[in-house]
Amino acid sequence: MEKTHLDWQYLRALGETPRFKRLDVDCLAVGTATVEHSAVQIEEILYLDGEIHEEPQTLQSHCASLLAVWNAVRAPSLVDLGQCSCVGRRLLMLEPRFGRRFAIHAIELGEHHLIFAVMSSVNRWEDVELVKSVSQELATAAACVHEAAGFSYGTAAKQAPAFEWYLYTAREIEILKLLASGLSNKQIARELGSSPNTVRNQIHALFRKADVTNRTELALRVATAT
Repeated sequence: MEKTHLDWQYLRALGETPRFKRLDVDCLAVGTATVEHSAVQIEEILYLDGEIHEEPQTLQSHCASLLAVWNAVRAPSLVDLGQCSCVGRRLLMLEPRFGRRFAIHAIELGEHHLIFAVMSSVNRWEDVELVKSVSQELATAAACVHEAAGFSYGTAAKQAPAFEWYLYTAREIEILKLLASGLSNKQIARELGSSPNTVRNQIHALFRKADVTNRTELALRVATAT
């Protein structure tokens, strides 16, 4: 199995985390686009989990509309686009009673080029900050996977530095590998005979040491370096 496929599978694994499951997401899409001033052009849908749309154009149209909203604020955004003709929801006779919510965030790859992550649910999201945090986490993961696959857009695209294993202690390397395998703090603590609070503090220290901002970025750096 190719490494790139494994990386996209890591994105799928994020959907199995407790934080993500709380949002009851039934569709996750990742794609690239060009955004220049107010003009949005979807280039390609790179990843789709939960193929609920009958026509690819429907998904791309929604993504373009969502990116236009995101582009106005350049921050994780929540949008209610109302009802849409989704195969699964129509078969279950649920769509007439529920509106569809979307969350989007994007990361710049280069001049005018973006990679975006969109998630959708028919349930109302009460915890807005959680939705924004997860949306940002997904977009960051998508950007890391995209870069690991060897895509770039000229010199403006950022290149992640090589992971310097020699800077880390044996215990830190254990934690890094367990984190990259998708384990939670509690599971890592159980594996190491430690406490979840200690593991949490160690992971936050590793954020600073690896110059990353969240566990998804750190896990992807480790996964692509092993």
